[in-house]
Amino acid sequence: MEYANYSVKYDDLSVTILAKLALDGVIGGKHTSSESIKRGFPSHLKGDVDKTLKKLVRTNLVLHHPTSYGIQYSLNPRRLDEIRKIVSDFG
Repeated sequence: MEYANYSVKYDDLSVTILAKLALDGVIGGKHTSSESIKRGFPSHLKGDVDKTLKKLVRTNLVLHHPTSYGIQYSLNPRRLDEIRKIVSDFG
């Protein structure tokens, strides 16, 4: 995927997380915990899910919401078309 003057590669885990959040409707004001996102992944990948979530936050595809009960995550509604394209192109 090309952005400005650099390219970003998305791996299976990134696309799976984006697809899971989109399928669950976790967009904008509706957010979920990393524990909920990790549900359904094999136990040996749960650490990788945390690292991938942080990477997706840095690319601004996923937003993080600090709350009194922990960090919550949701898809960036302003980049929803781009997220759908990434998911559909990947698979």
